[in-house]
Amino acid sequence: MPTTITTPATFEDLARRHGKALAYIASGDDTPVPADPTSVDPQGLIDLVNNAAAFFNSAHHYDQAETLESAAGFLVEARDADDADRPALLKRAARDLADSYDMASELADELGDDYDF
Repeated sequence: MPTTITTPATFEDLARRHGKALAYIASGDDTPVPADPTSVDPQGLIDLVNNAAAFFNSAHHYDQAETLESAAGFLVEARDADDADRPALLKRAARDLADSYDMASELADELGDDYDF
C-alpha cells in the first residue's frame, strides 16, 4: 500500500508509489501499459493516470474517474510549471492519487482477480 508523502512529491515518487495500481486499472480495457510503470517519465505518468481515468469512466465508476482526471490535470500543470510552483501542484496530484491502491484493489475484487500490487 502506498505510504503517506512526508517529503515534497516528485514525478518519480508518484510513479514509484502509484504506478502498479494505475497500470492495473488502465489495463482494464486492454490499454497497453509500460513494462515498468513505477519508473515512467512525467509524460508516461500523465498518460497512465489518463488511461486509468478513461477505464473508470468507461466502466461507469465516475467518482474514481473524476479523481484521476483531477490528478492528471495537476500533473500536466506541474510538468509545465516553473520550479517554484511545481511542488504544490505535485502535492495536489498526490492527494488525488492517494487512493489509487484502494481503487485498484476494489477493481480486482470486483473482477475476481488476485492481483498483487
